[in-house]
Amino acid sequence: MSSKNEKKRKKQIQKELAQKEKDSFFTNLPLARELLNELFDDLNAKLEGTGCKHDYEMTSIFLNLKGKKLDQRTIIWFQENGGYCDCEILFNVADKFE
Repeated sequence: MSSKNEKKRKKQIQKELAQKEKDSFFTNLPLARELLNELFDDLNAKLEGTGCKHDYEMTSIFLNLKGKKLDQRTIIWFQENGGYCDCEILFNVADKFE
């Protein structure tokens, strides 16, 4: 196979892998996608004014107001996606939604 064809094939494989990762990310959401988008908006507004305490306090309060609990499964999912506190949920996890 020529070098040009190899590069093209590698790009295609990378594209397919990225799509599989994205599909897996959205398949394994611990909460409804719409609820997570609302959470990101809420965190964005609140963190701008108060800053982060580097815990899940704002996330927990938001979910409680929506009738949900911040359970261990959701915390693990946030952490697996770079969200170890409220600000990291906003900066790391929200970025994956784009």
